[in-house]
Amino acid sequence: MTLPEYYSREERKLAMQKSKRRKTNMILNTLIVIVIALICIVAYSIFFAGSDNSKPANDQKKAATTNAASAHKQTSSTDSSKKKTAEKSDKKQSTRKVVKSSEPNVKEVITDSSWKPVGTEQTGGHVYSSSSSSIDWKEKLKALSYATGIPEDNMTVWFLEHGATTDEAIGTVSAKNSPTTYRVYLTWVDGKGWKPVKIYELIENDKK
Repeated sequence: MTLPEYYSREERKLAMQKSKRRKTNMILNTLIVIVIALICIVAYSIFFAGSDNSKPANDQKKAATTNAASAHKQTSSTDSSKKKTAEKSDKKQSTRKVVKSSEPNVKEVITDSSWKPVGTEQTGGHVYSSSSSSIDWKEKLKALSYATGIPEDNMTVWFLEHGATTDEAIGTVSAKNSPTTYRVYLTWVDGKGWKPVKIYELIENDKK
């Protein structure tokens, strides 16, 4: 800064100091503005970037919660299904009775209170038949299969006869290629067909 010649030495000195202070204040003010701007940028990064980062974390947390709830539901459903199956099995076992027998050639006597008639196509009263092509014969085979659990196409019928009356039947059967032989006692229920009464598991097949 150049001052006119008519300024005294002291005046020049004061003017130079004022000029320096003015420049210094300008630099300081500029630095303060820069610092404030930096603080604003950092604050923005912390708050807004932190918020954005927390969103995926929240989404992951929600997804984990949903998956856990779904897994719990599936487990509960499976447990419920197993419980129902076990209850049905227990019910079946509670109706089925197996007793050791002292009768000749009889290992066990099996009864089941849940047995029901197998149905019939016969009308106008029951007519007992020993013909393998008759409806009555086929319905007796159906009842023998139902009682023993042996499919008809895998069942060998060793003997099939009527009991004390023609409303009673006795069949001796076994599964093909199986040594286990059963003697099944049937009774006729009017309008409903043949119904199993009891099963003897034989020690040996006496109808071969």
